[in-house]
Amino acid sequence: MQGLIIQAMAVFSFINVVLLLALIAVYYDSFRKIKAQFTVGLIFFAAIFLVQNLLALYSYLAMFMYYADAVAGIVLAITIAQTVGLGTLLWLSVH
Repeated sequence: MQGLIIQAMAVFSFINVVLLLALIAVYYDSFRKIKAQFTVGLIFFAAIFLVQNLLALYSYLAMFMYYADAVAGIVLAITIAQTVGLGTLLWLSVH
């Protein structure tokens, strides 16, 4: 059971990486067009989250044996919540 949860954490973390790369592309395109300093902050924000998700993905894949059963479910819930939030942010940024 824990193996499935950790695989799900890795999948959602990978989705987060893809969403963050898309957000960075959208924000970069916006900055290129309007040169607003606010978009530089958005790019920085997304880049920091990208680093966090890449590290999380690495930890799920390389250190899965250290996750306790009680923690894995909570981390999965946090990762799914982040995916929903990033998806919403991307949708709002594009539309």
